[in-house]
Amino acid sequence: MIMNRGRILAVLLVCISGQILAHAQPDNRYCRPGDKPQFGTTDGPATLPQSCFYTAMSATPSPGRVIRVSAGSDLQASINKARCGETLELAAGATYRGAFDFPARGCDDGHWITVRTAGEIPPEGTRITPCHAGVASLPGRPDLHCSSPKNEMAKLFVPVHESMSVADHYRFIGLEIARPEGGLVYNLVKAMRANKVIFDRVWMHGTERDETQRGIAIPGASYIAIIDSYFSDLHCIAKTGACVDSQTIWGGVGEVAGGTYKIVNNYLEAAGEGILFGGGAGTATPVDIEIRRNYFYKPSTWHRSDPNYMGIPFIVKNNFELKNGSRVLVEGNVMENSWGGFSQAGFQILLTPKSQGNQCPLCIVKDVTVRYCALRHSGSGMQLASAASDAGGLTQGLINISIHDVTMEDINAQRFEGNGFAFQISSAGSAYRNLTISHVTVPTSDRDLLIVGSRSGNASMENIVITDNIFDVGQYQVASTGGQDNCAYRRGGPKGIFDACWKSYTFVNNVLLGGRGKWPDGNHFAQDIKAAGLASQEGGNLRLQPNSPYHNRSKDGRDVGADVSTIESATAGVAR
Repeated sequence: MIMNRGRILAVLLVCISGQILAHAQPDNRYCRPGDKPQFGTTDGPATLPQSCFYTAMSATPSPGRVIRVSAGSDLQASINKARCGETLELAAGATYRGAFDFPARGCDDGHWITVRTAGEIPPEGTRITPCHAGVASLPGRPDLHCSSPKNEMAKLFVPVHESMSVADHYRFIGLEIARPEGGLVYNLVKAMRANKVIFDRVWMHGTERDETQRGIAIPGASYIAIIDSYFSDLHCIAKTGACVDSQTIWGGVGEVAGGTYKIVNNYLEAAGEGILFGGGAGTATPVDIEIRRNYFYKPSTWHRSDPNYMGIPFIVKNNFELKNGSRVLVEGNVMENSWGGFSQAGFQILLTPKSQGNQCPLCIVKDVTVRYCALRHSGSGMQLASAASDAGGLTQGLINISIHDVTMEDINAQRFEGNGFAFQISSAGSAYRNLTISHVTVPTSDRDLLIVGSRSGNASMENIVITDNIFDVGQYQVASTGGQDNCAYRRGGPKGIFDACWKSYTFVNNVLLGGRGKWPDGNHFAQDIKAAGLASQEGGNLRLQPNSPYHNRSKDGRDVGADVSTIESATAGVAR
């Protein structure tokens, strides 16, 4: 069941000079008190998350005493004395140095330990920015809209080569979590196997030029929320660095599945992946992952073609990657800037189950919904691949994927050092079935719309459904992923490739801009976006005009292509 657009109403926040003019509310759109999920059951072939985390402050009470920790005090000593239901209040603008350990206390849902600044910060439901740590702007980032910065946050300063660790029933509010210059920090925060932890209005960041591999590591954890926060300067350096893959948030490995993750209304900036699940040894799969209304962004000053390039080759990969995860909702996100030149080709999204080092044969990517998202400025679009590891190891596969009402703008192979295609659909032999792509608008595909392939003799991909989309087909339309033993090798056009590689498929009622040659029957050809009736070029309005021949002509009675109005509603206030 595809959700009605009326349920995708955005929380609009209007900010002028850092002042909140609209009353913000905590975002629990799909969760009710008592952690009662409201996602619905399915979206197309994908099962939606079936558990949730209700994160309003009213649900995480700390009714006990308030312990004021003054500047210069021993914070770890105060942490050690804190009991369930108490609040540690840290001085605004103060810095507390140490690899702090927030241990398990056996707390319950009526007695959380709150750790917060004493300063004035935005109300819950409002994304914090560095303005509230006294920073007016960050080079190469979106405007912070802050004319009068003031340091109202308390800073936890993690030593080089160390991490802050956290266990259960902690809520962190209004903190800056950072590190000193020089050396490497692998994880600013480790919440491994933690339970019931909320990071709320937190600014977590590395330094401008050093290697900070991750913000938060959550393998094996359960009921973790990262909300209304800001992550920046998480990166590894090519050739000379000690790490190779950076993330704001990472999980999905190990022997404990973990799950019920809520990542909502954050600014997420990491060179490697904005978010990554998987990528290591594991025997279990995390479930029920909610990723909504986040602004994934990579500063252009990290790109060597930019006139303000910093001169450091940070290893850039993609914005979102899922190598191991099930029941995942990716909704209302804006993903901006991704380029290649390292080990990948500037993808926005990768759904790629992977047995990294042959140590996760049980890894699977299953029941994933991507909807109401805007993707901009990248070298490639989405890689939807059930790939083998470098040593040939397979996984349980890619199963039940729903992608709809998404726009992908400015896919450019040369500018962003990528492959210039919108979608890669390929398998190395693991299971691959039930992929639906509908109501997606891609006004430019640069080189290819699709690259397709699997090794001859491998299991064919099943039930591929691609309908009601507007696609620029690019220079080569549909191409092979490579090799003479590939199912797509010399198949004579799009239909020949689909017939050879997909055991069962539906490819119908798509508007193919610049389409030519032999495609499956039942599709439409238009010379360009003007002929299709799109309102304007990319970067503008991608709605169909009322006089478009494809207005109200989809199989479900809507316009062909993405529902731009619902995307704009779902992403209102995200890219700020």
